[in-house]
Amino acid sequence: MLLIAVLSMIAVDQVPSERLQLTCRGGGSATKPANSSVYGADNSGNSGWATIRRNRSEGFEDQVDLWIEGQEGRIRLPRTMLPPIHGGEKGWIKLSDIDVGGDTITASASVNALNHPKVHIDRRSGVISIDGKSGHFVGDCAAMEADQPRKF
Repeated sequence: MLLIAVLSMIAVDQVPSERLQLTCRGGGSATKPANSSVYGADNSGNSGWATIRRNRSEGFEDQVDLWIEGQEGRIRLPRTMLPPIHGGEKGWIKLSDIDVGGDTITASASVNALNHPKVHIDRRSGVISIDGKSGHFVGDCAAMEADQPRKF
């Protein structure tokens, strides 16, 4: 019995990984810097300037594209969620820590050295959520076939 269980585990591990190609439409909020300057003076002639730096939230609607094959994957995040300094190639950012399960897919997007938004996809409902320093996104995903014909 033990031998059959071990052989079945080996066989499962050797099954070729499926390729997932998803397009997800939705929206969220992007974290953007906001600066304000303040000038003050008193009656004795003293004056001064101050700059106040804070973050503001900016709502948006957009699309996220994603593909995963085995332990390799890429994601195209909404532009408004990307900081001025970010990695990627032609808009595609590498995914790391990919875990494709029966019901969920999780990964981290390597935007830059300080920003690794977490990606979570519910495979039953098709809902994707992305949470990171640059903002949040929630959308509904649809699978795309690699050989799907163009619409136009």
